[in-house]
Amino acid sequence: MTADLRETPTVHGLLRGAVDRYADRELARVDGETVTYGEAWERGGRLARALAERGIEPGDRVGVVMSNQLAYLTANLACVRGGFVNVPMNDMLTPEEFRYMFADSGARAAVVGAGFTDTVADLAPELPALDTVVAVSEDPPEGQQPLDRLLADHPPEPETPDPEPDDLLRLSYTGGTTGKPKGARHTHGILGMNMLAHVAACEIRDGEEMLVMTPLPHAAGYIHLAAMLQGARLTVTQGFDPETFLRLVDEEPITWAFLVPTMLYRVLDHEALDQRDVSGLETVLYGAAPITQERLAAALETFGDVFVQLYGQTEMPDVGMVLPKRDHVVGEPQMDSCGAPAAMVEAGIADPSVESTVDLLPRGEVGELVMRSPYVMDGYHGKPEKTESTLVDGWLRTGDIARRDEAGYVYLLDRANDMIISGGMNVYTTEVEDALDAHPAVQQVAVIGVPDDDWGEAVHAVVVADGDPTEDDLVAFAGERLADYKKPKSVEFVDEIPTTPYGKMDKKALREPYWEDADREIN
Repeated sequence: MTADLRETPTVHGLLRGAVDRYADRELARVDGETVTYGEAWERGGRLARALAERGIEPGDRVGVVMSNQLAYLTANLACVRGGFVNVPMNDMLTPEEFRYMFADSGARAAVVGAGFTDTVADLAPELPALDTVVAVSEDPPEGQQPLDRLLADHPPEPETPDPEPDDLLRLSYTGGTTGKPKGARHTHGILGMNMLAHVAACEIRDGEEMLVMTPLPHAAGYIHLAAMLQGARLTVTQGFDPETFLRLVDEEPITWAFLVPTMLYRVLDHEALDQRDVSGLETVLYGAAPITQERLAAALETFGDVFVQLYGQTEMPDVGMVLPKRDHVVGEPQMDSCGAPAAMVEAGIADPSVESTVDLLPRGEVGELVMRSPYVMDGYHGKPEKTESTLVDGWLRTGDIARRDEAGYVYLLDRANDMIISGGMNVYTTEVEDALDAHPAVQQVAVIGVPDDDWGEAVHAVVVADGDPTEDDLVAFAGERLADYKKPKSVEFVDEIPTTPYGKMDKKALREPYWEDADREIN
């Protein structure tokens, strides 16, 4: 049965239609392995049936823990076909961070890459809800089921009805300002609309040849769903390095790529840039962090008019503001912006001091950026108070301070929330502070973002210490509790941390010396 697309489109209905159209096309290749649209859909169905026979029901959470590989697509499509809720987990997280997400989501099943089978086995005694673990490994720890064996032993058809638009499909965890991540709830209908938005904003054409080097649990995960609507072929790597990027763009028929600014900087600085042909690239999507204008001008000179910028958040995945190719004109004011609202997005600037309602300000004034769209999350999992303060009067409060000009372009100026974007990854300062606070020599700590030419912003800790801990001591201590990208890149020891008249740490005063020559406090 084909979904009725006169109603709100679902991810299931959209993808099934794509598979019908492109069954024999190659969908993806990773490390020499390839899979067609039809094969990927069938593999997802086989895994969905295997999970269902082990008692995993529609609506149950399935944690997906792995680096970029073809099995990620299998796990993703199994959730789509079986009515399960995908809980994607960043492969850079620590065991404690994995434990929290498994426990908070209540995941009953997991699909785990070979590098994480032992970690999940060690965590399993603390996770009583976790009934079934599928391992992308031929010889997994005791109690885990090898993926290949399950695929071989089960037919592809799940026993569940087609999902409804309001059925939950994904819990995407974002950093929490209280130190704990929040699971943004995305339904089949929300993500179905989001897929269509990605196709338009990201300029994904029929049969696009797309290079994906960023983690699939993040923006690339949404992008690859949209790519399937256009019968695109994905070349997926397990990580990024500039030499591999340049080689693939030169040697393969790559027409489209996604980079965060730090990646783009490394490509521009690489010695092989002048030795490789990059003229086949027709679209380079960038986002997840601000970009410096000098670097963007250099990129335009090198690659040509191929750049599209996206601004979004996990709560409204990726497609909020768009700066299309035609607006990338060096010297024009919009080059300092993050774009204008995408086709299905309404944006405004609100008074950040009014919390109970959204009080919109006139164009040109500075305030908090708010957005609304058919693909805003329907709330945070298990956090009604945070949901109520974030979704107000139908608007998503972003926590970003911005202004909007008369032409509609949005200019980001600062963040209302304590968040650093380092190398395209969100780092919430309270999470880093909590980790450092556990060190016996740390009496007080404040974490801020400081400008960094490579990372955009670097995590910097300001510490009042008892004794003589070194910078290396504290960075190593934090590394035992935090993913590498969250660790401080520098530590400053002070006698006292300044406070506001209300007795709170004055982070603005701490940031000021680092940002005094900048026209905005984000980078």
